[in-house]
Amino acid sequence: MSALPRDHRIGDELRQFLRVWWRIRNEQLVLLDSSTGRFQPDFLVAAVIGLTRTSGRRPAVVMFGDMWQPDPGVRGRVQRLLVRAADRTVVRYAALSTDEIDVFPETWGVGKGKVRFTPYFATLTDADLSEASPVPGDYVFAGGNSHRDYATLLETARLLPERRFVIATSLLEGHALPPNVTAAPVSHQEFVRLLRGAHTVVVPIVTALRRSTGHQTYLNAMLLGKPTIVTDALGVRDHVRAGETALVVPGAAAAYADAVAWTFDPVNADSVAAIGAAAARDVATRFTFEDHVRALLGVIDEAADVCLSGASALRNSHSDSPQRQESS
Repeated sequence: MSALPRDHRIGDELRQFLRVWWRIRNEQLVLLDSSTGRFQPDFLVAAVIGLTRTSGRRPAVVMFGDMWQPDPGVRGRVQRLLVRAADRTVVRYAALSTDEIDVFPETWGVGKGKVRFTPYFATLTDADLSEASPVPGDYVFAGGNSHRDYATLLETARLLPERRFVIATSLLEGHALPPNVTAAPVSHQEFVRLLRGAHTVVVPIVTALRRSTGHQTYLNAMLLGKPTIVTDALGVRDHVRAGETALVVPGAAAAYADAVAWTFDPVNADSVAAIGAAAARDVATRFTFEDHVRALLGVIDEAADVCLSGASALRNSHSDSPQRQESS
């Protein structure tokens, strides 16, 4: 099934919804993407199926990818209704943190026991990795739009006026920036170039989230051997060994500033290099696309077993019915 293009529009999401709806109409077990697109068309298909089909006519769904952060107010209430509708057909959620095994059902009011952990993976391509490594620059890099706390990072930059910060995001357009900060949305190629050239990478994640995020940015930075600073948020410690492969800190400006200053201090050069080397090895051996797929296939196999046991129970209930017994 074709994926949405990187620069997709609303019409692309509508076509994706119709394509998924049509393709899975007669399937017994399907894998759907929980988070692609602004309106998550795969997820909406599951919600509509949950609302419109009886239990015997619904495909069993494995939902994989980023789980969701509820919005406040009326929008959040609608979201919960849709998640509960989709949950009627979802047999397993393949989430990106162990925290979400408990947090997800608590947040959305769905059945416990369906969530499984599937570690995320570094997404840099062979072409990205084959390029000659540039001499590390003198700047701190941060990037991405998903649940980033750039307000706190800007405060960090004010605490470190001698350090240059480069932020690849659209979230700071129109904001007043400290003189040592540049921020703008960039292409994927430019994002990778800035990541590769950075001295230090910071992934400032919003605290108190009900989902994990930022995996792609910090795993890619770690794979490149960059000293990486990540907020102590959901999912981070599933992918990072704090103090060994990255620095995991509270989401506070002073904590980021102390960690950034530590990575730049020449006294710590050997320790910084050791963390970068350990991070690159760890990601290359434990957080590859193949590792992610193996974990996801395990969840799909488990879902298939659930479907088979359910079908067996249904057959047994029919065979034990009074009408069946009378005719035998």
